[in-house]
Amino acid sequence: MAVHTALPPEAFARVAEAYGLGPVREVTPIPQGSINTNHRLETQGGRYFMRHTTVRSADDLRFEASLLAHLAAYHFPGPVLLPTGAGDPFLELEGGRVSVFRWLPGEELRHPQLTADHLERLGTELGKLHRDTQSFSGSRDNPYGPDTVRGWLAGLARHPDAELAAVAGELERYLEKSEAVRQGLEPRGVIHADLFMDNVKWLGDRVGAFFDFEMACREAYGLDVAITLNAWCFDGGEYLPERCRAFVRGYQDVRPLAPVERANLFGHALYGAVRFTASRIRDYHLSPLPADKLVRKDYRTYLTRARKLAAMGPEGLATLLGL
Repeated sequence: MAVHTALPPEAFARVAEAYGLGPVREVTPIPQGSINTNHRLETQGGRYFMRHTTVRSADDLRFEASLLAHLAAYHFPGPVLLPTGAGDPFLELEGGRVSVFRWLPGEELRHPQLTADHLERLGTELGKLHRDTQSFSGSRDNPYGPDTVRGWLAGLARHPDAELAAVAGELERYLEKSEAVRQGLEPRGVIHADLFMDNVKWLGDRVGAFFDFEMACREAYGLDVAITLNAWCFDGGEYLPERCRAFVRGYQDVRPLAPVERANLFGHALYGAVRFTASRIRDYHLSPLPADKLVRKDYRTYLTRARKLAAMGPEGLATLLGL
């Protein structure tokens, strides 16, 4: 998300007026993320999360709004997107589109705080997300599928930095392997696609909310399981068996994995590791933004995941997960 667009002070007043939030009291930039410009907005009406995007289309944002409304109808713990006074899900502003959400209570956990119980509850909520959206009719293709990632890698392979060019070649081999090992038709539906630790709020020891659904799309459910596994169950350079098994156990309590999904988890996990290594190179490592505008994320942590997965192979991952 980060701070990519410098918004003038009057822009925040326009947002507050358009959404009926009351006079603006304080605006705080939020440097985390990679694509959008985010701020915490304090007004007479309360505290809000304001996202300004120059990347997402109107159709993307309407899909997100419809999905969040569907989840709310199922009482799924998600963010509350506010409509403008005119009833629109976003506001055209300063060359982009603004979305405003109620500020979510709770805290975002970090690896030292996590227990197997946390991972089991996380898996349960992800299973509920996949279950509860089976009746959702909205559709959006995955904007970061293999063809897109392959294009990123082709560009990085030509980079003058020899280390990055070599990494791109290594990732291309892993990408080919991830596609080769996936077989058969898998159950598909709406997935979050970006369920990192900073996209979940916790209230004590329970999940308070999943948020940041802007990557959500229709894809294989197994990809969402694998992306979340990579994000939450890897620490200190290793996959942690207790966390892995607790997460999968919680998920399967709600939505048991089909045999084809179990067989394809390795391919999805390897693909996810490649995808996020490449995007972190592009969005963080090569970003010209200064440190106060963007909180950096080291691509090497996901490169390590890809290497570990490639070394263990499908059988090794199945053993790790207890499947």
